[in-house]
Amino acid sequence: MPDQDKVKNFSVQQHSAFGIGLGSQSTQQISQVDTIQNNNRHYFVSTNRSLLSYMYINYGLVQVLIDQPIDDAFRGGVEIKSDELTQDDLTKIYGYMKESETIKKVKQLAKWTRLFGGGAMVINTDGKADEPLDIEKLDKDSKLEFYPADLWELSIRNALPYGERKPYEDIPAVAMDGEEFFFYGHTLNNTRVIKTANKEAPAFLRPLLRGWGMSEVERMIRELNTYLKNSTLVFELLDEAKVDVMKIEGFNTAMDDSVGTSFMTQRIQTALSIKNFQNALVMDKEDDFEQKQLSFGGLSDMAQENRIGIASALRMPLTKIFGLSSAGFSSGEDEIENYNSMIESEIRGEFDKPLMEIVKLICKKELGFIPEDLEIIYKPLRILKTTEEQEVKDRELKRILDLFDRGIIKAEQVEELVNIANITGHEIKAESEPMPPMMQPTLSLKDEEIEEKKQENIKNSKKFFKWRKN
Repeated sequence: MPDQDKVKNFSVQQHSAFGIGLGSQSTQQISQVDTIQNNNRHYFVSTNRSLLSYMYINYGLVQVLIDQPIDDAFRGGVEIKSDELTQDDLTKIYGYMKESETIKKVKQLAKWTRLFGGGAMVINTDGKADEPLDIEKLDKDSKLEFYPADLWELSIRNALPYGERKPYEDIPAVAMDGEEFFFYGHTLNNTRVIKTANKEAPAFLRPLLRGWGMSEVERMIRELNTYLKNSTLVFELLDEAKVDVMKIEGFNTAMDDSVGTSFMTQRIQTALSIKNFQNALVMDKEDDFEQKQLSFGGLSDMAQENRIGIASALRMPLTKIFGLSSAGFSSGEDEIENYNSMIESEIRGEFDKPLMEIVKLICKKELGFIPEDLEIIYKPLRILKTTEEQEVKDRELKRILDLFDRGIIKAEQVEELVNIANITGHEIKAESEPMPPMMQPTLSLKDEEIEEKKQENIKNSKKFFKWRKN
């Protein structure tokens, strides 16, 4: 019988030779966790304030990632609704928000939150900064200002030492709900700061962020590096797109000593300068000159793949990032819908609470009270065409007039609804209040007259059908 060890070794060698059974080296690398481990980075970009700041001002791609979704989310401002507010009250609130650039500051707060992982809206009003904010003292004459700050402009004064911290899940509450903050040398009570945090990190890594969230740049480092690598490669190839090749007789011999090297260098420089100046080159009969041009085949495909990877990481369509329209038979509607869904869930949903707190403070200052049913409505994300927008206004006007015809609303309410919806493009004024048609009195008929009228209609119907039959 053959030796069992030899048979086993032969079997292993045979399987390894054909790449089956045990698997090839590349297959083993793909199936191992070490491959992922070696491609991971074990630190946060969110903790590097300087790097994020310079990335924001240097790379337009990073600015698009941070700014574009925020600008789209708050495009056209917001609409405030409450049954307790009249049109004059809303006019005062909108006027103050426009004068104080409230929406612009909220947008800036959202941008700092996405870039650095967190931020805060500092409330500047009467009273000492280190004392709690008393909302009841706000009135028409009170000072009320807002300043959007990133997390690095604020430092927590009474954050617990590392040894006294609670379990991981409680660290964000401890860090974000400190009693006081330091802000450019001033102590701020936490009631004077509206705090915001971006996407939360896993519990294992959460302490490294000191209770704040992660930067949006975290998820695009690989794609950004690939994009920059490709751009740098193209930039370098452009300098070498055309290469001049000069074949000079006795070149190798002349390069053996310094005198010959200096002579050849001067000769080549003189020839190239004449060529650049006069677009002509005169050489010896035994010498030769040719120009080689590099081809850039495949670079456009690489660039397109890089763009797709960036769009996938950012959850943004190519038309929003690079201004490229959708290819193939797609109209781009699906991409825009996915992008709008991202804005609804990641931006508008996250900044509803800070915006609501700001609007409540404005209501208390301008009106003297805070409505209980206060509601904030964003403008639609989809931009309608001119014809579509006019159709929407026509349907809205028809609904309003139907309510008036049925006597449900009065002329003053029609005037108010039409002006709020800006249906006509200018403010209208109801001069008088005519009675709706359905509210006008009608003459009452006797039962005999009603029955007589009914029989007459039946007789006319029979005559009509008889005529149709003939």
